[in-house]
Amino acid sequence: MDKRTATGGRGGIRQPSKSSGWEAQVCSTRDRWAASRKAERVQRICASLGLTLTRISELTRARYGKNTPYFIPPTFRFRVSQGISPRLHQIVALSQITNYRFSDWMKVFGFDLELILGLQLRVHNERTAMITLGGGIAAETCPLSTDNENRASQKAEHRYLFAKIGSRDAVLYPRLVPGSIVRADRSYRPQYHAGASLDESIWLVEHSAGLTCCRVQPIDHQHVLLLPNFPPLSPWPLRVPQQARVLGRVDLELRPWNTVPSQPMDSTAVRDSPMQAETLGPLGVSRLLRACRARAGLTLRAAHAMTVRIAGLLGNRDYEIALGLLSDYEALNKLPRHIAKMISLSVVYGIAPLELVNAAGIHIDDRDMAPLLWPEQTAVSGKGWAVPSGSKRNSPSLAAFNERRQTDPVLPGN
Repeated sequence: MDKRTATGGRGGIRQPSKSSGWEAQVCSTRDRWAASRKAERVQRICASLGLTLTRISELTRARYGKNTPYFIPPTFRFRVSQGISPRLHQIVALSQITNYRFSDWMKVFGFDLELILGLQLRVHNERTAMITLGGGIAAETCPLSTDNENRASQKAEHRYLFAKIGSRDAVLYPRLVPGSIVRADRSYRPQYHAGASLDESIWLVEHSAGLTCCRVQPIDHQHVLLLPNFPPLSPWPLRVPQQARVLGRVDLELRPWNTVPSQPMDSTAVRDSPMQAETLGPLGVSRLLRACRARAGLTLRAAHAMTVRIAGLLGNRDYEIALGLLSDYEALNKLPRHIAKMISLSVVYGIAPLELVNAAGIHIDDRDMAPLLWPEQTAVSGKGWAVPSGSKRNSPSLAAFNERRQTDPVLPGN
């Protein structure tokens, strides 16, 4: 046998080095340890309410049914300890039964929804994109009105939209610079009538090529001109709401410390086709994803590249979404099986997580739920999550649990 072949030289098969094998072993050990910690946290949280995971399984079977995605099997703790991620529906079930916030239960399993904003600010650069600092955007951007809406009637969480200005969509540079975060007040609408004077206000506008912040010149009650009229904006009047929709008036800008130069698009990047009609009205998962991807001005290939970057930033390939899988999500009309991929969709498409969940028919309301506190915020420390400080008897979640127990037939004590 040739010595070069035996030792992995040219023409031979390179054997894995001891160092790479050691690194893989250390990584695997770390993953197993993290999974074991998650399982322990789940057990401790349930024990704080006097519940075992076997009893949790019985409660989910009585409430939702054994053949539903909400069902938590008796082997749930073992599965978590083996690194098997729970379904989104199972986390919803845990939140409802324990009366702890859904967002906190997501953290227990390693999914911090608060990271989404930071990721959006990192991965969205060229195109202007929605960010989820405020409320969601689907089914809330109603058709244009001819009159200004009553601002007092707007709910605070639905009044504002937030967007990050892209380097190729900064048509008002240097008035608005790439990387700026702008706030758009949805309670304002421009006046649409013939002969209206040019309003110097800046508006967040959705058009056939995506999103842009620009000035709006009304032509008549059906057409507007977006100014300045160079790419990606059309140089001719657009019909509202079929070809353009004014989402709100920009009333706040947060500029980055380090600005990047504007890189205007060339004319070939502009799409003159009408916007999808499905961007209006209530949306399911498929229509929501297609509408928000079009609004972000992304192709499937560009969206895939962004998920690869997200996976790199988080050091977890679970957040990467294959090109074919992105296409499937827009066709199957259901949420991804893996929560990590759902978070990636929220980041790339600019969709609030709860908005995406609502599109799938899952309605979550954390307003009356008790918080799960981090160890440094609790009286118990050193072993992961714990109930809020104070005795179990004074736990707000336990009090709510005992109150619901009197009327809910599936809770223990009935």
